[in-house]
Amino acid sequence: MHFLAIFLGVLFGICLFLGIIFLIFYQKFLSLFRKLGFKVNSIGDVAEEMERIRQEDSTKIKSISGMTALLLPNIRADFPEFNEEELYSKAESSLRQIFNAIENKDIKMVEKLPLMRDSISQKIHDYESNNITERFDDIVFHKFSLFQYEKKDGVATITVSIALEYYYQKKQNDKVLEDFTKYKRQTRYQCKFIYIYDETKVGDAKVLAINCPNCGAAIKVLGHKYCDYCGSAVQEVNLKSWEFSSYKEF
Repeated sequence: MHFLAIFLGVLFGICLFLGIIFLIFYQKFLSLFRKLGFKVNSIGDVAEEMERIRQEDSTKIKSISGMTALLLPNIRADFPEFNEEELYSKAESSLRQIFNAIENKDIKMVEKLPLMRDSISQKIHDYESNNITERFDDIVFHKFSLFQYEKKDGVATITVSIALEYYYQKKQNDKVLEDFTKYKRQTRYQCKFIYIYDETKVGDAKVLAINCPNCGAAIKVLGHKYCDYCGSAVQEVNLKSWEFSSYKEF
């Protein structure tokens, strides 16, 4: 009986000590959130605040750095017929084609983007090998801006910044890695376009990452219609138009 009383006393002391430690950390946890500007009095309030913040973030359009006013005169001096709205439209349609190709794992959906075929094909192959899927739903494009312009070695490059939103989900083996199916994901992309204004200065076509769609060999000379290695027909790059060459999310 004496031993039981000691045991219960010790157990009570341990529980009391742990309770005090928990209370201290609990109050510090709430205090931290209050310092960040959240009105919280309990764990439930924290969860509600986090949900509110996520909901607000889903409606806040991302800002993008714009150099349009500065770059446009230089671009038009070199390309008098340049129309930025047409380029923005091309950027939107190109990204939609890429998202569709990745979601459906179908390289044919980027047939009109010859400079993207190799990288998208590799991404689709990696996703198939690792059983990864991505979904892009209800895509809305908000803002476009010219970000960068340069000319070098016979190639002119324009980088476009874009703000957009979509419902998004990424899964691997049915495990959700990223989930924006309840609230939209607000994000930004940069897309690059190239224009080959002097083919004689470009030299090796490898700098443009042009590859044979059949064997993957690099196309060494611009304008070649057939692969030097396997003889397959190669989709030509339109040397006198702005071609979509790369993209990245940021």
